[in-house]
Amino acid sequence: MFTMGEDMMKQWAENWEKLMGDHLEKLVHNDKFISEMSKSIAATMTGKAFYSKALDEQMAAMNLPSRTEIVKVLQKLTDIEERVIDLTERFEDYVDAQQSKPAAKSAPVAEKAAPEAKPAPDAAAKEVKARKQKK
Repeated sequence: MFTMGEDMMKQWAENWEKLMGDHLEKLVHNDKFISEMSKSIAATMTGKAFYSKALDEQMAAMNLPSRTEIVKVLQKLTDIEERVIDLTERFEDYVDAQQSKPAAKSAPVAEKAAPEAKPAPDAAAKEVKARKQKK
């Protein structure tokens, strides 16, 4: 099955895994290591905050939007899209209700055919519904 080289590599990987596992297990239970690691993470987060602030200032100086501003715009676009979908569904329900009502007897034939002659809103509403169901 395995050649001699593959057996050696497998054995080496197993030994390395055991050695590293033992070493890391000791580190996890070492209070000094945990303390130093916490300080390191805190310093990294401070550096990241400083970098983010400096980057935002540079972007503003170049008249470019920051990540935060882009996220706000994306949220507003998402809200608008949801509103359009809702209005489209309401419009489709309205059109369905109008089509299911019995036509007034005094209305001319041409007016009765007018709502049926405009299938575009229904097609658009169905497309919006299909996209909403995909989400």
